[in-house]
Amino acid sequence: MIPDIEQVKRLVVEAGRRALARCGTVTREHKADESLVTAVDRETEQFLHAELSALAPDYAFLGEEYGFQGPADAPFWACDPIDGTTNYVFGIPFWCVSVGLLADGVPEMGAIYLPRLDELFWAVRGRGAYCGGVRLQRRDQDSLHVEDTVCMTSNAAKSLGIEALPSRIRAFGSIAAELAYTARGNLCATIGLREGIVDIAAALCICTEAGCVFRCLSGGTVDIPALIQARHTRSHFVYAPPALASHLQSVLLPR
Repeated sequence: MIPDIEQVKRLVVEAGRRALARCGTVTREHKADESLVTAVDRETEQFLHAELSALAPDYAFLGEEYGFQGPADAPFWACDPIDGTTNYVFGIPFWCVSVGLLADGVPEMGAIYLPRLDELFWAVRGRGAYCGGVRLQRRDQDSLHVEDTVCMTSNAAKSLGIEALPSRIRAFGSIAAELAYTARGNLCATIGLREGIVDIAAALCICTEAGCVFRCLSGGTVDIPALIQARHTRSHFVYAPPALASHLQSVLLPR
């Protein structure tokens, strides 16, 4: 039996509010890959690891900052304590706490909280996706209009020929927030490349329960067990309702 989503939601919100209280007071550092990290990233991950381990002692934990801990074959929490650290450091509101649960290669639940906007997205497999008490259900479409909006991560935008898209292109700087907004329909689709499983684990459940599909732009659906093993996406992916995902697969090609 999976843990109670209400307890997970409470922990994610508490973690986000703790991080928000420290916003603007932290010193930034650079990791080996030149991405930013702060003490709040580490402290938030440690808090979530401790609390989620108390909630489900037999589960493992994969975090952005400290890696994998626990039995290799157990269900595991995949956590990005602050997805969008650069935004967090520079006072841009699009950053979030993201926690997903995966078991046997299946996304079982996810919670994403944007503290600056006080928005909580969550889902449990088979029970739907929600934000603010409203169930999320995406409307499908088979093409894009000039006023439609698609989010594309920096890595993806630099390596795709986007001239074929008539729509507006955005990048929020937080893949988890982008996917949450795709699930709600603020964005028509999100396209990414080389995103970590900790970044998208919560959104895997939320977007799927909202009616979106997770596909490789080159064709076919993303193999989630292979993604878990690799720890990051290896090729361009799109998360969108089915007909729109098929359309994007047909018009977007890597440079």
